[in-house]
Amino acid sequence: MNNQSVFIIVAVALAVWFLSYQAGRLDRLHHRIEVTELALHGQLLRRGGIVAELAGVPGIDPALAVLWGQAAHESLVSPETALSKWTQAEDELANVLLMTLSDPEEVEEIRSNQHASLLLDELLQVSERIKMSHQFHSDAVRDCLEIRSQLLVRVFRLAGRAKLPVPVDLDVQIPSALSN
Repeated sequence: MNNQSVFIIVAVALAVWFLSYQAGRLDRLHHRIEVTELALHGQLLRRGGIVAELAGVPGIDPALAVLWGQAAHESLVSPETALSKWTQAEDELANVLLMTLSDPEEVEEIRSNQHASLLLDELLQVSERIKMSHQFHSDAVRDCLEIRSQLLVRVFRLAGRAKLPVPVDLDVQIPSALSN
């Protein structure tokens, strides 16, 4: 075997290894996207449940209870709908929380109820987890889209039949008075 043959064999082996590595990486990223999306959905459902429970706490301002209850209801039933309706319902819940929990005095008044105070603490924890889950999901989608845009990945169809991942655009701000 001459040097040229050895070089060709090594080059082909390296190319096969690279393509196999990229395909495996894409597969892991698609799996990571699924896992992070499920984690995000779980945390969002948990937030909706906490807000619904908060709306039912005796002694809460009736206007707040109705506002929270409606937003939480929409959030809890929306995962069964299209992605755009789901994100819209989650954004509406986030906006309601930002609007109603931005005044420290109002939050302190709500915290005067022991059960509501515990729920607000839990809501803060879930809101922080939502923010992290959203970031993990966005990072995974960005990495996957970056790899899928590479010429060799497209030419050799290394993504297979996996759907193109879609980033979830959510408002993940935490109400300022809640974190104090």
